[in-house]
Amino acid sequence: MGATPDYKIKNLRKYLDDRLHIYQQTNTKFWYARFYAEGKYKVRSLKETQFGLAKEIAHEWYFELKGKQKKGTPIHGNKFKDVLEDFFEHQELQVKSGEMKKQNADDYQRRLTGKGCQYFNDFYLQDITLQSLNKFKAHRISRDNCRHTTIKHDFVSINQLLKYCKDKNYIGSLPETPKKSKKDDKKPRPYFSLDEWKHLLSVSKERIDSGRGIRVKRLREQLHDFILIMVHTGCRVDEVYGMTFGCARIYKKKGGDRELRISVDGKTGVREVRGMIGAVSAYERICKRSPKHKKVDLLFPARYGDGLNNLLDKADLKKDKYGRVRNAKSFRATYIMYRLMKNVPIKSIALNCGNDSAVIDKYYAKYLTSNMLDDSITDLPE
Repeated sequence: MGATPDYKIKNLRKYLDDRLHIYQQTNTKFWYARFYAEGKYKVRSLKETQFGLAKEIAHEWYFELKGKQKKGTPIHGNKFKDVLEDFFEHQELQVKSGEMKKQNADDYQRRLTGKGCQYFNDFYLQDITLQSLNKFKAHRISRDNCRHTTIKHDFVSINQLLKYCKDKNYIGSLPETPKKSKKDDKKPRPYFSLDEWKHLLSVSKERIDSGRGIRVKRLREQLHDFILIMVHTGCRVDEVYGMTFGCARIYKKKGGDRELRISVDGKTGVREVRGMIGAVSAYERICKRSPKHKKVDLLFPARYGDGLNNLLDKADLKKDKYGRVRNAKSFRATYIMYRLMKNVPIKSIALNCGNDSAVIDKYYAKYLTSNMLDDSITDLPE
């Protein structure tokens, strides 16, 4: 049973042999219209205080919807599950045209057909509101034991579907999405302080030296260079895993310094990334370990999830000072924070990271303090 409404109906008037009702509610000055179809009332606010105009609008609305019903269009709109197939076909076309990455389309499909989003299968699209999204969030936390990041990705997938439905005129507008808790807004994204970063590298080298067997040692060496390239380029995790020998080259700058330049095909499209000297050293070691590599070969053909967790546990750095779990994404956050501390312009960081300046400012820059900046902040102008 639904919740009892906090209003009463007044001035009820019936038309078309009792099929169309026009009435007012005690909580608003506007007239409403309703009619019964497919097991429940279809209700609309007529946005009029004058009865004559409201009556005219109500009749037009009624006959318009009944006409659509005769053509097979549901009176109450489309259900969530009924538009999935068309949405996936639309995304396939976007992948073919290059507008969308296949991995993104696959992720949306996996989430929208998975256990979590099945919650909305029998919802009519117009009934997916801020209130229902908040209930979905509570359901995912209490029933499915999901973390905030998982639910956030669910919302992104749902929003992509609803955008498509809005373009197809299945719904008139997009619902507001649940806001983050204030607790989350007071913390920067997890990264490693300079002392923590030095300690992590030291522990990583110790693990390499103590590795038993060629295979174990090789994996630990690759992991070491993986985190170096992450922190010295600011690339996303999947972007680093997708790097090939052919997309990277060492560039000599004026004065003899070197940097690693990489053509990255990432989340926001193809971009040129400039990596610092640590990325150069890591790349050279990887090339030395694979002397017969081809241009199409991946720099990191294996995934290092378990190895990274073991390394973070060994270094006692699995959680940051706020108690949040660190993972591979924390190395990208570390790059961004270090560049900000060196007073590198936000726009330059955003370009290298394939991100928007507003994102850098919102999730990183606003957490800086003057004591975190380098000494150039107090240098006299030349």
